[in-house]
Amino acid sequence: MIRIAEIKDSSDIAALSIQVWLDTYAKKGIRKSISQYVLNEFTEKNIQSKLTSKNDVYFVAIEKGHLIGYVSLKLSAKCPITANTIPELDKLYIQENFTANGVGSVLLQQALSFCNSIGHEQVWLTVFHENTRALKFYEKHGFQEVGVTYFELDNEKHKNHVLCKSTAA
Repeated sequence: MIRIAEIKDSSDIAALSIQVWLDTYAKKGIRKSISQYVLNEFTEKNIQSKLTSKNDVYFVAIEKGHLIGYVSLKLSAKCPITANTIPELDKLYIQENFTANGVGSVLLQQALSFCNSIGHEQVWLTVFHENTRALKFYEKHGFQEVGVTYFELDNEKHKNHVLCKSTAA
């Protein structure tokens, strides 16, 4: 079941975020800057703040009462390449056990349809350059690379591809 996230989902979203982020980006292990980032970024309070913001929308995938994935949108975000202020597909996180079974595609389609329904013609996102699975997923769904940006953590720059897609069906 896919639905709009509610405040009661905030702790589950925070926990899933930490799990997926660490599985995706902490390939060499955990160090202080990584620990501090995830423990400061993915808190129940931060998620609650986003869930009550008019600029953020979350859709959650629930299976048998458990959160298995979510997609989050920032409805008004400036693309670092085009400088257009359009929705950013901020996160599409699926618990590893549920990847490759269509949940990500359904959440992505929900996000695109939602943006289209409120009058947005395009969305953008960033993907870590070493995340080949995500890059292939977005390419399969019609996203096109428009440039490169960098995620900074502990004075280190990490290359990210910037991708855009029309919200039209």
